[in-house]
Amino acid sequence: MKTARHQPLLPSRRIALASALLLGAAAWLPATTRAATPAPADTVVEAVQLPAWVERNGDRRAAEPGQRLRAGDVAVTASGSRAVLRLSDNSLVKLGEATELALQGLEAGRKDGQDQMAGKFRLITGVFRYATDYRSKALGIKRDVSLQTATATVGVRGTDFWAMSDAEHDAVCVFEGAVAVMRDGRETIALNQPGAFWVVFTGQPEKPAGQATPAQLNKFIGQGDLEPGQGVLVQGGQWRTVVATFPRLAEAEALRMRLQKAGYPASVANTVRGHEVRVLQVATRQDAEALLRKLQADPSMSAAQGRVEGA
Repeated sequence: MKTARHQPLLPSRRIALASALLLGAAAWLPATTRAATPAPADTVVEAVQLPAWVERNGDRRAAEPGQRLRAGDVAVTASGSRAVLRLSDNSLVKLGEATELALQGLEAGRKDGQDQMAGKFRLITGVFRYATDYRSKALGIKRDVSLQTATATVGVRGTDFWAMSDAEHDAVCVFEGAVAVMRDGRETIALNQPGAFWVVFTGQPEKPAGQATPAQLNKFIGQGDLEPGQGVLVQGGQWRTVVATFPRLAEAEALRMRLQKAGYPASVANTVRGHEVRVLQVATRQDAEALLRKLQADPSMSAAQGRVEGA
C-alpha cells in the first residue's frame, strides 16, 4: 500500500516579522475570539508519535497532546508517525502514518433529553480508525459519525472500524458494530459482522464485501496504534527531550521555529544553563531518547549535545 510522505510546508516568500507573528497568532486564537465554527472544547489531541501537525486556515503547526481542535482543522502525520484524537463523547480517532484527516464537522449537544455527538470527517489519504471505549459507551450518547474517502462515505452508529484511502484503493473493515458504505448511484453496502471487509481498487470493477483474515485484522489494528518507545507524547507525559541550550534567546527561538515547522512541538525555557529548547510531555525515557536520536540525525536541528530528563 503506497502512501505519500508529508513534509511541513515552507512559505513561498518572506514577510515582515511583526506581520507574520500577528497573522500566525490570529489563526490559532480560541474559537470564542474568532468568527469560526468551534469544535467541542474537549476535542483534543490525546497522544502523538512525532512528527505530526495540525493545519488551520493553511497554517501548519506541530501537533501536541492537549491541543484543541475544531471544524476545519486538518490533522497530518508523517511517515512513521501516529496520532490519537479524543472526541467530545470520549470516543477515539486513531491516525496511522502518512495520513491527512480533515475535520469537517464537530458538534455536541442535547436533544429530546439525550446527549448527542455528530462528527464528519474526510480521509484525504492514509489510515483512520474510530473506536468507542467503555467510557464513551457508558455515557449513552447518540452518535452520528461519517467518514468520506475518495470513493465512498462510511456512515457509523457507535462502533469500532478501520478505513484507509490512497491512490491505489479505498478499504473499510469493521471490528465491532456496523457501518454502511455508500457510493454514488450504487446500492449501500452493510458491514455488520466483526471482520467484514470492503475494498475497491482504482480502475478495477468493484467486488462484493468479504471477510478479513486474522492476519489482515492484526495488520489493520497495528496501523493505527502508537508504537511505544518511538517518540510518543501523551497528555501529562513526565519526560522531556532537551534538544539544545543557547546563550542567546534569538538562537533558541530560531531552533524552536525550525522544530515546529518540522512537526516537533518545541518550547523555550530560560534556565541557569541558558535558553533551553525542549519537547515536553514525552511518555517515557525510551520515547525521549528515541526522539533525541531522531533529531540528532538531522544536523539542522542542533541536537548533538541534547539530553533527556524527567519533567
